[in-house]
Amino acid sequence: MSRIRLVVIACALAILPAGAQAPSKVWSIENAPREWRVPVSRADLVVVSLQQALLAELTEELEKGGPGHAIDVCHLEATGVAYRIAREQNIATGRTSDRLRNPTNAPRPWAAPIVAAHAGRKASKVNGFVVDLGDRLGVLRPIAHQPVCGNCHGPADRLNPAVRAALAERYPADQALGFRDGEIRGWFWVEIPKVSDTAK
Repeated sequence: MSRIRLVVIACALAILPAGAQAPSKVWSIENAPREWRVPVSRADLVVVSLQQALLAELTEELEKGGPGHAIDVCHLEATGVAYRIAREQNIATGRTSDRLRNPTNAPRPWAAPIVAAHAGRKASKVNGFVVDLGDRLGVLRPIAHQPVCGNCHGPADRLNPAVRAALAERYPADQALGFRDGEIRGWFWVEIPKVSDTAK
């Protein structure tokens, strides 16, 4: 086991919340076993599909009505897109973060220690992780905070008043603020079978 993997797992376990499940086998994407390349590639296609669909919706809504209008995309459209892709691909997928806006996006037990261990890090320094879940793999890919994200996820005192009001109404326990450009704002996660249905 590489020294980097040991350090990552040790850090994750040190901050593991009470009752959370520690991943039994965690690899950085680049060090994952070769036999997992196909399912990891499939998971990455799911992440790209989810990312592109959300970006297209978000861009359209920003052009229509600005950041206040675009909140609905993250609130409603993101969940719908994730469910649609999951049904089509026979997988589970979604988004999560160490600073949640929507409590239903809390990290899966296998992902929680990894998400916590990398809070505040630069997305460019973290490629992603693969977790052995038995007959499935858990794949995590970081979401980088970009300038456009600052409209809804930047410092609270710099948000448009209409955005602040909409967030306060919809997410009274919102923690997803204060991110800086390039920081990990969240993660795409995928749970995918190790062997595809067509290979069975």
